[in-house]
Amino acid sequence: MPAATAPGAGPGAVHRTVRRWLGRFTGLTLRTKLALVYTGVFALGGALLLTANYAMVSASLELRGVELSMTAALPTDDPARTLVVPAPTVPAPTGERAPAGESAPATDWAATEAEPLALLVDDYQTGVLSDLLVNSALILAGVTLLAALAGWVIAGGPLRRLHRVTDAARTLSEHDLHSRLDLRGPEDEFRELGDTFDGMLSRLERAFDSQRRFVSNASHELRTPLSVQRAALEVPLAQDRVPEDLRPAFRRALDSVARSEALINGLLLLARSDRGLARTEVVDLAAVAVNVVGQQAGAAEEEGVDLRLDVEPAPADGDPVLLEHLVRNLVENAVRYNADDGWVEVRVRTAAGRTVLRVTNSGPEVGDAEELFEPFHRGDAVRLHRSRPGSGLGLSIVRSIATAHGARATARARPDGGLVVTVGFPEL
Repeated sequence: MPAATAPGAGPGAVHRTVRRWLGRFTGLTLRTKLALVYTGVFALGGALLLTANYAMVSASLELRGVELSMTAALPTDDPARTLVVPAPTVPAPTGERAPAGESAPATDWAATEAEPLALLVDDYQTGVLSDLLVNSALILAGVTLLAALAGWVIAGGPLRRLHRVTDAARTLSEHDLHSRLDLRGPEDEFRELGDTFDGMLSRLERAFDSQRRFVSNASHELRTPLSVQRAALEVPLAQDRVPEDLRPAFRRALDSVARSEALINGLLLLARSDRGLARTEVVDLAAVAVNVVGQQAGAAEEEGVDLRLDVEPAPADGDPVLLEHLVRNLVENAVRYNADDGWVEVRVRTAAGRTVLRVTNSGPEVGDAEELFEPFHRGDAVRLHRSRPGSGLGLSIVRSIATAHGARATARARPDGGLVVTVGFPEL
């Protein structure tokens, strides 16, 4: 009957243990891995060196022990001294002299003295080898720890430049493509990686600049023909020279021109905010909010929306015109996409030295709050079929202006329907 196997024993358990340890190793940082590799290679080399040294010393002591075992120790008149001579030539202890030219044969006394000497030699060899082994192990352990520390320090130097590349890639956005790593140091793989990354940033910067210039130029060029179309439609209507059956078509054309102009104005504003801020000044965001709410009061009343205001003095560093557009877009968006007898609350506060603008509105449920910041993303079918559909650039412009001011714009859906948009500005 086969013997019972202990729980967890066997090749499967060993394999799982090896995989667990390998998983722990692969989860370490690159710097730790390099330090461990340096330490392991040094420890292995030191162990091989000390093993070879131990073998050589052991062989040397063994040969020397054989030589000493062939000698005998004779007492002398001085108790502190002992005469060691080859055993075959040890003279008799009685003091008899051998004939001239001949050596006295070894006596029984010499033979009996050689055996304790061999034991003494063995003890000496064992002690020397034991001391050598202990001292070598202690020295190897100490030097291995120093090698681990040195490996950790040495690995940290090149990796610091790699961390710069990682940090830049993590925080990079289209608004700071002008920054460069400009890595210093030897011409190695890390320097090549940094130069390649800088080259990629230069290409991306040129591509984004070209795109912004195209949007801005195209928007400017489109404003003139739209103005001509508007005039061509408004003048006959104002002079009452349009037949009654064509008036609805003229008004639909005017509405289409108005939406196109709003879209072009939004593209121009988006292109302007994407270029960054030419100048900044300290602006009271509460005063901006009060002004915008006053302008939108009529539109909110027409929509049957209760527009509320809760502000306190809150300074922010930025462009006054762009900040006003930011607040206006948020309020217009909240009024446009609302429910019947709904409400909008505009709140401005300061917290820990930071200015926070929050616009909350009732309305239909929103399932893709963050996606509303994407250009031309108008949301779900409920938002698309409103009587006053927007261009899909309102919240995109909000985020672009916020980013240009170093602020962060976020949106979340309310559990009861509607949206909460928060813009947090940096400390002054």
